[in-house]
Amino acid sequence: MCWFKKLFSSGCSCKKSKKRRKGSPGKEFAEAPLRVKWPKTLGGQKIDWGLKALKVPDVWKSSKGKGVKIAILDTGIIPHPDLKPNIKGGINFTSSNPQDYTDRQGHGTHVAGIIAAADNAIGVVGVAPEADLYAVKVLGDDGSGSFEWIIEGINWAVEHQMDIISMSLGSNFPHPKLQEAVRQAYKKNVTIIAAAGNDGDEYLDDDIDYPARYPETIAVGSIREKDLERSGFSSDGAELDIMAPGEEIYSTYLDDSYTILSGTSMATPFVSGVVALIIAKHREYKDSKTPVDTPTQIREHLIRTADDKGAIGRDNFYGYGIISPTKLMQDLSI
Repeated sequence: MCWFKKLFSSGCSCKKSKKRRKGSPGKEFAEAPLRVKWPKTLGGQKIDWGLKALKVPDVWKSSKGKGVKIAILDTGIIPHPDLKPNIKGGINFTSSNPQDYTDRQGHGTHVAGIIAAADNAIGVVGVAPEADLYAVKVLGDDGSGSFEWIIEGINWAVEHQMDIISMSLGSNFPHPKLQEAVRQAYKKNVTIIAAAGNDGDEYLDDDIDYPARYPETIAVGSIREKDLERSGFSSDGAELDIMAPGEEIYSTYLDDSYTILSGTSMATPFVSGVVALIIAKHREYKDSKTPVDTPTQIREHLIRTADDKGAIGRDNFYGYGIISPTKLMQDLSI
């Protein structure tokens, strides 16, 4: 099935229009378009293509993201066997029951698995399999929500001293209070990673979503497995920072199952996981010569070590290039 978002939504891919979506900034937002290729459970533990292509298992010799706190602002998370060891708490802003952060839509659980599915010999393994996950439910059971819920989720993450806010959601419209919440989180040294959006095509039409457009965020686009080229749906624009695997991604899903989804929603948690890896390593070696203590330093580190793609240097289709976990670790002097 195919759904179309109005304001904020979980940013998975489906059939796209070549024109930028229209909508009313005064309305609530609806569920994102999802592309579920097939629900499937494999025997043993699968390392998905993105981790293999970018050599994430090599990085695990140095870090698995232990103790890094990641707030996933999404549809919630279920206590999936592959996630339960790493789920440390959460909150629900979409109803009168703040403790009900269970995912009934699937998107947030898929995102969580990409970040930190446990390394436990079953199902799938995440980029940072020892990171701490916090389910901040800001999208309801039908995938819809409001600016207010997103803002409350960001503020909660700051108050509870999260290291990373991962937002696989987006809007066509700016909102001053949302921007202020993002700024305050940035000032409190919370690294904010957001999906660029799924409005891409072959044209350069500057269609990065909010909050990824805000300069305080790290805006993430998607690449595909075949040739590590940009996914056709991945939004472009001057605010785009980095690319990561986001097409045909296998991860945790509802009913303790697994499935394949595509979108910048899937690329965003990949980057969140990699950032958790470098933060954890930096904390282990407190005398590290490479500073990654602030969102600015982390962003600069990502950009400096990215593998250039597309036009030489920064461009609007690839940003600064494809994230390189191995270069990040090698460049993190201790």
